[in-house]
Amino acid sequence: MLGFQAPPSTAIDTSASQASVHSRTMRSVFSLMSSPLVLPQYPNGHYVTGMTVLVPSVPSHQTGTVTSSTPTTLAPTRALRHPWLAMIPLQLGILIGALAISSVSTALPAIRGDLALTDSGALWLVDIYSLSLAATLILAARIGDAFGRKRIVLIGLAGFAVLNAIGGFADNGMVLIAIRALLGVAEAFVVAGVVATIGAHYQARERVLAYGLWTATFGAGSALGPVLGGIITEGPGWRWLLLGSVPLAVIAGALAIWLVPDSRSSRPASWDVLSILSSIVALGALVFALHEVLAAPVPAAVAGVVAVAVLIFFIRRQRMLREPLIDMRLFGVPGFSPAITRILASSGVASASVVLVSLHLQDARGHSAAEAGIAILPQAVAIALGGVLAPVFLRVLSANALTVLALTVQGAGLAWLAFDPGLVALPLLLVGLGFGIGATLAATALFDVTTEDDAGQVGAIQEVGFALGGGLGIAVLGTIGSILGASGFTVALFIAAVVVVAAAVLPLVRTGKATS
Repeated sequence: MLGFQAPPSTAIDTSASQASVHSRTMRSVFSLMSSPLVLPQYPNGHYVTGMTVLVPSVPSHQTGTVTSSTPTTLAPTRALRHPWLAMIPLQLGILIGALAISSVSTALPAIRGDLALTDSGALWLVDIYSLSLAATLILAARIGDAFGRKRIVLIGLAGFAVLNAIGGFADNGMVLIAIRALLGVAEAFVVAGVVATIGAHYQARERVLAYGLWTATFGAGSALGPVLGGIITEGPGWRWLLLGSVPLAVIAGALAIWLVPDSRSSRPASWDVLSILSSIVALGALVFALHEVLAAPVPAAVAGVVAVAVLIFFIRRQRMLREPLIDMRLFGVPGFSPAITRILASSGVASASVVLVSLHLQDARGHSAAEAGIAILPQAVAIALGGVLAPVFLRVLSANALTVLALTVQGAGLAWLAFDPGLVALPLLLVGLGFGIGATLAATALFDVTTEDDAGQVGAIQEVGFALGGGLGIAVLGTIGSILGASGFTVALFIAAVVVVAAAVLPLVRTGKATS
């Protein structure tokens, strides 16, 4: 989830042009971006008695959404010995996904050699995971709302186990690419179920801590993935990256059956076929366009046009339907759209900073990919630390004040990088820490103003926001950096700093005008 990208791989040894190096780096980094970090939570006034969520009716003028006063009964589950035990299988599921995304980068040359993949096929092996994940996330969330969020977590974990077992013995490149595509779908089920389950299980500051732990888990997995990928590839072989995930998925599934409570929405599920298909096409085309914008601009432009056209159709259809797949009224709820804006901005500049710094270190300062990866590692550590520290800082600052401060710190780190590129570690620490705290709180804010029944929808919207934010940041700022040549690094990072600070401050200005 959160928009941290693993350090660039050392593994692809080719004599490709500089443009090819840029393309590979951006693809690798963006592929890690699409693993979402979402955390739904109860709105103020909701509380849990046993396994029943009592949802007081909320006037529409306060939330923008009409909610029901009838109890929403969670599906039966075994009582927990300790409520935090549920986080063990949930975090393990997220860790498996993070490792699956990030570890393939360092194993790619070995996989390509063993399975005779072309350069294009090797890149698709990386890209297809995030593409299928993003395209099916909304559908997975809707299935969880209708049939139980614990159930889709278990389905996703079962998919991890079975698909990794099959992929570990694949002797054909196209088969492995297909397996990776299905693994992306499995992760969509895990992520959609995990975030909604956390929202239904934890309340108030506990939700922030749970989300922070999830942020830290994904950040750690993204950072360790390339390292483990290299070690395992040089040791028992790349196939054990897949086979080694099988027992982890089985353990996570067994623990989830025992420890994780179930929940589902009390509202009728929408199974409008046109909405489902258009959401898949729009998100898939948009992610493809962002992936290919520099490497293949013409196909990317076509995909972008298709994505925009289908997205417009999707939005209009949701407004027409009585039971939409995504309730567009959520964006009118006070505080919802500003939180999405902050997610888009913070994830976009965080992902772009990884790409820009990596390319600067390799192209301008002669670093190897390994040296560049080590130099970027502090950002990963800081993101994980920020996720854990967010609930601690809430003891002395309000959520809104802390969010503004964190995103401002992120902007300061970006500005420092822009004007003093000789020093990388400390500015990246600020970027990572600001993102880890700010994105955690912005994501949490989405659920403060919505109901538990909306958890699946809100979680899907948030995940898409992180994924698209990262893609847009890399595409736009990466393009600026490439076009402007020597000054592109400074200009792109300065723009990134302005964007994230503006996203932090502008909602405050609008709120002040609305109350004056």
